[in-house]
Amino acid sequence: MAAMAKVTEEQALVERFRRGDDSAFDRIVEQHSAEVAALANRLLGWPGDVDDVVQEVFVAAFLGLKKFRGASSLRTWLFTITVNKCRSRWFRRLRRLRPVTAAEAEAVASRDRSGDELAIDQEALARVRRAVQRLPQKYREVVALRYFQGLEVSEICELLGITPNVMQVRLNRAKRRLKEQLGDVLEEKS
Repeated sequence: MAAMAKVTEEQALVERFRRGDDSAFDRIVEQHSAEVAALANRLLGWPGDVDDVVQEVFVAAFLGLKKFRGASSLRTWLFTITVNKCRSRWFRRLRRLRPVTAAEAEAVASRDRSGDELAIDQEALARVRRAVQRLPQKYREVVALRYFQGLEVSEICELLGITPNVMQVRLNRAKRRLKEQLGDVLEEKS
């Protein structure tokens, strides 16, 4: 019931924006900016670009919201834009061949701690986050969306434009790589 109310509220905000009420867009940004920033942070692996990506996401959303059809939730649509902006940022960064510094990796590891994460040994958590950041992009995306953002398989598939089978393969391969890198950490937590 709460999910339907949220969808209805989102639809109302989109309609208000389409009719020229810019405050509706401000409300959309207010409701979704923290999740967009958290996703960008997890996908990028360096905190310096997160604010820029969040800004790019909401500029793109502002320009494209009048064409938003509502085939997916507003959250999923914003996450799709975020993934695409992060991909673009990754490709630009790779072209410059600037490696992520240890200080940047540690900064990423120390941000966005949820209640569950605080209970985990800080060193182990930092290792897990660094291991996720070292995954190939296609694996890092599914891990971040599934485990850090809590999206359902169907939402991830829609967002990334992949089938459930492809998503499961990527997730399983990511888990296998993480287990190889973090076997000792995973055994300690069992």
